[in-house]
Amino acid sequence: MSRHIFDAEVQEQPVRVTIGYDRPTAKFYLHIGWVDSQTDEILSYASDLSLAYEPSDLRSIRRFLDKTGIESPAAVWAEVSFDATSKAGNRVVKHSSDGTMRELAAW
Repeated sequence: MSRHIFDAEVQEQPVRVTIGYDRPTAKFYLHIGWVDSQTDEILSYASDLSLAYEPSDLRSIRRFLDKTGIESPAAVWAEVSFDATSKAGNRVVKHSSDGTMRELAAW
């Protein structure tokens, strides 16, 4: 399972978004974690969002984030698409709003 992580805001509240591709199911997933701005810890997760998007369509996740006002780095979409096309998994990548990304793990 690949994981592409970036920080954003929803109604001025910090969130950490994880989008990825799951090889065994050939589906995409989305997790949104609300972050405590003082400790940088995740307070709560919204992970069962499959009713809000179509797990087999990465574009539907992007539309969902656009509707909620979550801005995502452009590289996220190219990298998750690459994972799906190449059937890659086991990647963890942190994306920054300036377009840079850092691979945290790959195995």
